[in-house]
Amino acid sequence: MVGPWLVKPYTFRALRKTYGPLWLRCDVCRRYVPLKIGGLQNVDYRTETFSCSKCGAAAYVAIIEPIKETGMEDYRLDETGPRGIQTEPQSVDKPQSVERKANGSIQHPRQERRPYA
Repeated sequence: MVGPWLVKPYTFRALRKTYGPLWLRCDVCRRYVPLKIGGLQNVDYRTETFSCSKCGAAAYVAIIEPIKETGMEDYRLDETGPRGIQTEPQSVDKPQSVERKANGSIQHPRQERRPYA
């Protein structure tokens, strides 16, 4: 008999429970690392983005280890560990409009102005 599903849907925990080990891969560098979901267990995977620490390109969650996929045999396991590919801050997901002043300086709308000491 099957019991109720006790894991919140659309979270990294649900992905791990369903598919097993997860991987992060960078298609530009052709590198991958195992995804450690410690602090991401209850985070919605649809809203989380990752980036490569070497080239800055987007990194993607993979369910199957990349070297086991056809055409991806040249991917290499990043020896630096999970720091090789990082979670991007939320501000990167939502581009902000930028104002350009007459003197050429740029003012971001959400940037706090702090007085000089």
